[in-house]
Amino acid sequence: MVNGYNSLYKDYENLLIKNDKLSKENRNLRYMNALQESQIKTFMKREEETKSELLEKQNKIEEQAFEIARLKALLNMDGTNHGIPTSQTPINKKKVIPNTREKTNLPRGGQEGHKKHKLEKFKDDEITQYCEHNMEQCPCCNSHAIKETGEIKEKDELDYKIVVEKKRHRFIEYKCEECGKKFHQEIPNNLKEENQYGPQVQALELTLMNQANVTMNKAQKITYGLTNGEIDLSEGYIAKLQKRAAQRLEEFKKEMKGEIIRQKLVHWDDTVIMINTKRACLRFYGTEKLAMYAAHSHKDKNGLDEDGILNVLPKETIVEHDHNKVNYNSEYKFTNAECNRHLISDLKKVIDNLNHNWEKNLIKLLTKMNNKRNRLKEKGKESFNQEELNKFEDKFEKIMLEAHKENEKEGQKYYVDDEATLILRILDFKNEYLLWVYDFDVPFTNNLSERGLRGAKSKQKASGQFWSEESASWYATIRTYIETCNRNNVNIYNALVMLCLGKPYTLKEILSGGLER
Repeated sequence: MVNGYNSLYKDYENLLIKNDKLSKENRNLRYMNALQESQIKTFMKREEETKSELLEKQNKIEEQAFEIARLKALLNMDGTNHGIPTSQTPINKKKVIPNTREKTNLPRGGQEGHKKHKLEKFKDDEITQYCEHNMEQCPCCNSHAIKETGEIKEKDELDYKIVVEKKRHRFIEYKCEECGKKFHQEIPNNLKEENQYGPQVQALELTLMNQANVTMNKAQKITYGLTNGEIDLSEGYIAKLQKRAAQRLEEFKKEMKGEIIRQKLVHWDDTVIMINTKRACLRFYGTEKLAMYAAHSHKDKNGLDEDGILNVLPKETIVEHDHNKVNYNSEYKFTNAECNRHLISDLKKVIDNLNHNWEKNLIKLLTKMNNKRNRLKEKGKESFNQEELNKFEDKFEKIMLEAHKENEKEGQKYYVDDEATLILRILDFKNEYLLWVYDFDVPFTNNLSERGLRGAKSKQKASGQFWSEESASWYATIRTYIETCNRNNVNIYNALVMLCLGKPYTLKEILSGGLER
């Protein structure tokens, strides 16, 4: 029994020793497992951080690439693909002045076979002054023994001079011997003061301010110089002159608005002007013969409705514009026509950024079709034949399908979204962009409006800004008068003289052609 107990006790001790050993091994294994788990977690955390850093770096690289592409696109913007004025061209970049004329190999200046433009010799009854050029000695030997041969070399010269007139108007008083009443001829409104500037001086200032677009102080200095210091106007007087001239043209403005509303085709556009350091708006409405301007503090639909033109035009009237979305307001009834010159500019902008083929093909198709139309119009044709129209429509549809495919291939590249927007705009407003193809009376571009607003941009460059909405409205009213005169070959200066006399030309007189330039 004792031996058996000893044997069991010995086995028990061995088991305890093994158990301690296994416990130590288990603790070691658990420690190693915990250590490995900690290392794995640390590794995974570092891996996630690395992935996050790489992703962040990749995003930054993509953002930088996008920004580089955007900045390159901005550098590529000029007058051919964007509405940037040439005055804003950077100093280190060559000015690009938009020109729709096709290049020829002809030399500059007068062409062979063309009539030379020069001043013709005066008729004898036109001569107002003779200048004799005599000599007292021979230029070769200095001899004074010279005599006239009877031959005279005559050269005419056309010049002008400013003659200041100081007029005194005398209104003789009479007395009726029967009733005893004293009277004299009625004094006109332009002679109410004891002394005043005459209509010629006033017309000169209005010409300088509204046609030449110079500033008030420069207009004052120019007049002072031309009259050799005899006429020294104040800037306050010139400002009052602007106001008075605009007030005298209120009836003319009403006539103009009524005439524009009666037109079958109306061009309109607007441009930004500055009024007292804030952005404002100057609008143009017109035709080849009519020009109406309106100034507003804000560029919105309320201003358009105040002008009272677009909101009263019927469906039959076609309005040409530069994709002004306000024109598609449900309250307006007229028919829209989009400017294709602006469309071509937008297409060129996409070419500069993505260099796709569909834009080039569309520009080629539009310009080629417009050239064909111009040739047909010269021959007296009024439309394309149906076969020509079918060919054009097929080519247009193929180009727009090509546009969609090229746009999808680019992925997230810079300017792809802008291209997609342009494609959708062309498809959405296809009828408005292509109205000129089906109606030869509709112009290819809205350049007439842009030409109408060019003087206002020159005014901004010279004067900087208008000091109030009221002064901008005076300018707009006077521009309405003088630009309409200009479009109908009426001498602007003479028209302003009549305005200063309180007898401005009526619109009917200007359009009748009875007035000479």
